[in-house]
Amino acid sequence: MNTAEWKKFLIRRFLLILVFVSLSEELLNIIYEQIVFPWMSETFHIDFFTAGMENGQSIDMLLRGGVYLAVTGICNKLPDVVGFALRSFSEEWAGNALAGRISNQTMQMTPAQRNFFILGMIALTILILLTLLLPYVIAAFWFGQTVSVQIQRMEEEERQRKAEYDSRRNLLLSDVAHDLKTPMTTVAGYARVLMEQDVSPSGEEGGSGICEEKRQEYLETIYNKSMQMSGLLNLLFEYVKLESEGFELNKTESDVLELIRECVAGLYMDFEEKEMEIIPLIPEESYFMEVDRVQFQRVINNLLNNALKHNLPGTRVWIKVQVDDDELVIRICDNGAVIPQETAAYIFEPFVLGDESRNSKGGSGLGLSIARKVVMMHGGVLTLEQGEWEEYTKAFVIRLAAE
Repeated sequence: MNTAEWKKFLIRRFLLILVFVSLSEELLNIIYEQIVFPWMSETFHIDFFTAGMENGQSIDMLLRGGVYLAVTGICNKLPDVVGFALRSFSEEWAGNALAGRISNQTMQMTPAQRNFFILGMIALTILILLTLLLPYVIAAFWFGQTVSVQIQRMEEEERQRKAEYDSRRNLLLSDVAHDLKTPMTTVAGYARVLMEQDVSPSGEEGGSGICEEKRQEYLETIYNKSMQMSGLLNLLFEYVKLESEGFELNKTESDVLELIRECVAGLYMDFEEKEMEIIPLIPEESYFMEVDRVQFQRVINNLLNNALKHNLPGTRVWIKVQVDDDELVIRICDNGAVIPQETAAYIFEPFVLGDESRNSKGGSGLGLSIARKVVMMHGGVLTLEQGEWEEYTKAFVIRLAAE
């Protein structure tokens, strides 16, 4: 749960508490004024608090009267000077009208009856105070419990996320080691052959050496495998950089349609060499957004290279851009083979491709992971859509909110 969600949770719970306390207070007022106070007035002839029943102040009157009686009882035990001052203050606080009604009601009582009356009213006042505070106590306890449960849930989710992150990290390291092992083994083997064998003149067979043509072939293989390892490490570095805390995009106001056109132009010859057709359907006008130019073009290039690597010659690839009032939609689609469902479900996770696919096509699965992360950092989403369309079978779709 992020900070915004946590704030919403606390606000919702606080509003529920306010509603609960307000309803509880209203219910207690109704119970006291409609049931308890009339019963007390009829049974014990205690009616000084009924002066406020017409305007809904009976509880307030009873509490004031209880405090006044308590102070009066205390004043009887104090010296006259101190007792007179304290009694005057309590009469002023309670109000002359209320003090007069209490005095009239207790005037005919004996000292013992008066003391009993005072003690009873004090006890009743304390009881009413406790009942009035009860909704607040219940609300505070419930709020504390819900927050405690939510914190425990968040801690458990955080533990699960950390465990999942550790698992993914270990899997990532394992797959990186696996993908580096094969080309490193090839490089080491060919390098050892070159070190141990003498070079024979070109075209000469036999002997203990290798011919110049074989030597050149070995060197080219070493170079290609080195470039493959370098590319994998660069992708891994980019992936880790995007995942690292504190990394921020370098956004500038850019014409995103022109950036897409540049990506298509840069890969046009690659598609021709593989005998694949790329069809750009991009509006001619300009469309400016705040984007990181380098990272945004990396997303488009990754998706185009993904279509280039994982489709057969003769495949047609479209890049369709749709500009709406509220979003920019970019579809990179093709009419190649559909991605298996078990792979499509985790297509944006690193190293989800099978070993055979990685070894034969040079894929690592990191390109799509990087693309999704960059799109998310731009406030958008990257999804895979597959189905029976008229022209294409699958599409990677970028949706960015319009500014």
